[in-house]
Amino acid sequence: MDLLAAGVGFVSFGIFFIIHVITFRWLQPEKLLRSLRVCVLAVVALPLVLTGILFVNKVMDAPLLAWVLASLLALLITGLVSLVYVLCVFGPYETSVRMRLVREIERRGPEGISLQDLLRRYSSETIMNVRLRRLIGSGDIIEENGLYRSGSKKNFLFFIDIIAGMIKKWIGR
Repeated sequence: MDLLAAGVGFVSFGIFFIIHVITFRWLQPEKLLRSLRVCVLAVVALPLVLTGILFVNKVMDAPLLAWVLASLLALLITGLVSLVYVLCVFGPYETSVRMRLVREIERRGPEGISLQDLLRRYSSETIMNVRLRRLIGSGDIIEENGLYRSGSKKNFLFFIDIIAGMIKKWIGR
């Protein structure tokens, strides 16, 4: 039963990854955070649906409690692997200016790129505009008449901010 739960967990992550790649390939950068919410719903639903299908098809002879616990274990595995992927792989790749600079320099190949070209592509104004577009697209920031204000406070970014604030307060800084 443990192997079944682990298998469902990793298969669910694989399906999540495929949904993520398909979704993000055709979306504008402003829509990325909003579509990540859909991917989170997929992470929650997939292990439960897959385990339910296996239960209905009587893949294993086990009591209902074992199936429920296997579903929860599969959900935990999928969630943790997805969290590591989003925070450690996708997040830095998509949002890190440092990673974008490395990719831009790599694309130019052996001929290289000048500092002036890099500054044109990655000025502080450009970086700020890209970040603001993403935050406006996700609803985290609202722009009205050239002024910005906070949007939704019920998202992952604000949750991380609350946790970071608590840790900062705890360590005394």
